[in-house]
Amino acid sequence: MPYHNCSYLFLHESQRDVTTWRNLPTLPNSRRECYITITDCKLVFDSTQTHESVNLKMVIPTLNYTSSSNDSPVVAMLNTADKKLFDMQHDNKIHILTNDSLKKCEFILEDNDGNVLTIDADDSLEIMIKIEYLDQEKFTENYLNEVPKLL
Repeated sequence: MPYHNCSYLFLHESQRDVTTWRNLPTLPNSRRECYITITDCKLVFDSTQTHESVNLKMVIPTLNYTSSSNDSPVVAMLNTADKKLFDMQHDNKIHILTNDSLKKCEFILEDNDGNVLTIDADDSLEIMIKIEYLDQEKFTENYLNEVPKLL
C-alpha cells in the first residue's frame, strides 16, 4: 500500500497503565476501515523470565481474524535471547482489519501456554503501530465493475 495512505501511532512507556494506553490522539481519518500492524514492539522485564516467547494480543474488533480460543487477536509474537528483552525478531505479517476509531489501546501478554503475563512499573513496554487505510474509492470502483459480471 502507498505510504501516503497510512499513519503511525507510537505508544510510549510513560503513558502506559499496565497494558493499556488511554486518551490517544484523534487520528485525522477517524472511523475509516484500515489494517493495523505492529511494526515494532519492545518488552523489557526487570527480572529474568522463564518463558521463551510472548504473544501480544490486542483487544480490538476485527473482520479478518479467528482463533481456536475465540479470544482477542494476536498482533505480534515476541522472542528473546536473554529472557529479559522480548522483541520482534522477524517482520510482522499480521495485518488486522478494523477501523481506526481508537480511544484506547489495550493489550494482553501471554506466554505460549496461554498464561496471562503481568507487567508492573519496573517493566517497560513500547509499541509502534502502522495504520494503513483502505482506498475506499478504488474498492467501490472494483465492486461496481464486478457487479455487472454477476448479472
